[in-house]
Amino acid sequence: MFVYLFYTVGGTFTRIFAEPLVVDEVFSTQDVVKQPDFEPFKPLIAKKQLAGRGRKGNKWFSPPEAGLYLSFKIPKDFFIETENLSPISLVCGLSVAETVDSFAFSRIKWPNDVFIGNKKVAGILVETNKEFITIGIGVNLNIQNFPSELKGYATSIFLETQQRVDFFEFTQLLLENLSRNLLVFRSEGFEPFVELINRKLLWRGKRVVIDRRECGKLLGVNSKGLAIIKTCYGKIKEFSYGDISLRRG
Repeated sequence: MFVYLFYTVGGTFTRIFAEPLVVDEVFSTQDVVKQPDFEPFKPLIAKKQLAGRGRKGNKWFSPPEAGLYLSFKIPKDFFIETENLSPISLVCGLSVAETVDSFAFSRIKWPNDVFIGNKKVAGILVETNKEFITIGIGVNLNIQNFPSELKGYATSIFLETQQRVDFFEFTQLLLENLSRNLLVFRSEGFEPFVELINRKLLWRGKRVVIDRRECGKLLGVNSKGLAIIKTCYGKIKEFSYGDISLRRG
């Protein structure tokens, strides 16, 4: 069972989520939550997705009762500072990583994934319109077998620890971490998260390639959530988006 998390003390938010809606099956939690009549701050959790997706329309492997498939939306005007909301994917990524760390040590792969070792265990999808930010989170909890195209790249907490994860325990902890971090982001912006994320940043200090177009050393993320790369030619560049991979050789 979930605890009702949305309440205030003296007019100040202390938790932000309404009681989650748990369903057996949907095509995509993200698409349901984006509907105009779906309540803001109410997490939708599906035990199975028929058409889950990640960034760039990539399909998200969503077998029944083996992962966490979660979406919610937040009004943009909930945030005090609305000029720089793009790092919200990293704030959510940190929340996921902090939750995964209760089971196995994880790192954040800029801009929107969580890894255990060099394999992906979770992903975050952020979509916006004029009114809302819709956030989708997928975490591989107890998946034991992946399709051939994902083997060697994806993992689950179960595969890394050989212990089953309690779905409700994990989800409750994740919602608490999300609530705490999003409230800090609401009032203080991204600055309080920069050091925390850089400490957990995958491949920091390593030679990487972004979108197969730029190589260099990953120095970290800055106060805007941008990836800072020292290129192979010694130039410092900032990247607002892209897919980072480890440079071999």
